Amino acid sequence: MRSLIWTGVFCLLVVELGLTLILSIPLPRKIRNRIVLQVAKLELKKRFRLPLTGIFVVLCLALLDTTNYLSQIYTTKENTENGQNIAGLPNNSIDRHILKEKEYKASRNMYLVGFALTLLFAIGRITELMREQAELSGKIENLKLALSIVKGNEKKQKTDTTAANDAPTEGIEMKPIGSKKKD
Repeated sequence: MRSLIWTGVFCLLVVELGLTLILSIPLPRKIRNRIVLQVAKLELKKRFRLPLTGIFVVLCLALLDTTNYLSQIYTTKENTENGQNIAGLPNNSIDRHILKEKEYKASRNMYLVGFALTLLFAIGRITELMREQAELSGKIENLKLALSIVKGNEKKQKTDTTAANDAPTEGIEMKPIGSKKKD
C-alpha cells in the first residue's frame, strides 16, 4: 500500500514539475497576457479548490506518516548502535543493511512530499502573479489610451481657439465700448 502512495506522490511531483516548466517558458508579454486572461476567464481556481485542498491534506498526511516512520527507524537504529538487544532489533549485517535501505527510502519519500508541497504553493503563487501582471498591463494600456484621447482633445481645442483668433476681421465693424450714446 505504501509503495502505491509514494508512486502517486512521485507522479504528482512530475506533473507539478511539468506545469512549472510550462509556466516558466519565456513568451512575449502580449501573448502571455492574452493566454493568462483567457485562462483566468475559466475560473480554474474556484473549480479546483476542493481537489487542491484534498491533495494538500493527503500530502500533509503523507509527510506526517513518513516522518513518523523515519523516527521509528532512527529509534531502532539508535538502539542497535547502543548495543541493546531488544527482541525484533537487527543483530546481523543483513538486518542492518535492510534498516539502512528503509531509512533511505523513508528519507527519499519525505523529500518527495516536501518538494511536492513546495511546488504546489509555488505554482499557486506563480499563477497569481501572472494574472496580476496581465491585469495591470491591461490597465496601463487603458490609461495610455485615455491619455492619448485627452491629449488629442486638448490639441483639437487649441486649434479651434487659435483658428477663431486668427479668423479675418474684414467686414466687422468694431466700436469702442465707451462710445455708446447716453439718453
